[in-house]
Amino acid sequence: MSSEGSAYNSWIPNVWNNAVQEDPWLPAMTKQQRLMGFMACLLGGWLCFGLSFIYLPFILIKARKYVLLFSLGSVFTLGSFSMLWGPWNHLMHLIKRNRLPFTVSYFSTLFLTIYTAMVMKNTILTILCSAAQFVALLWYVFSYVPVE
Repeated sequence: MSSEGSAYNSWIPNVWNNAVQEDPWLPAMTKQQRLMGFMACLLGGWLCFGLSFIYLPFILIKARKYVLLFSLGSVFTLGSFSMLWGPWNHLMHLIKRNRLPFTVSYFSTLFLTIYTAMVMKNTILTILCSAAQFVALLWYVFSYVPVE
């Protein structure tokens, strides 16, 4: 490994190094490549979320644009953690017994939101599914907050 690579690894906090684990689905990717993929996907997710919130005041007129950008932001964000942890490790995390209710609710609302926006083209159902998707996302985020 070059001295640049070792300097890069020493710069990365231990938290990041510990989060990046070997994954059978991406065995050839280095930690640096996975971290760069994580950051790129996360940035793409934030960009899509930001663009979707531009359409939020016009949700009744431009519901499909808002919903598709928000859903794409969600997919990018999920993909970023799959890149960081490895797709197999992330999938195993999502289907753990305590995470399965979130996984089912979030992915079903994500699918329904995209389906109602793209196939059915029904504004009211699209908005309702988008709201359900947002609630499922909040549930997931708050499930990581330790409560004692």
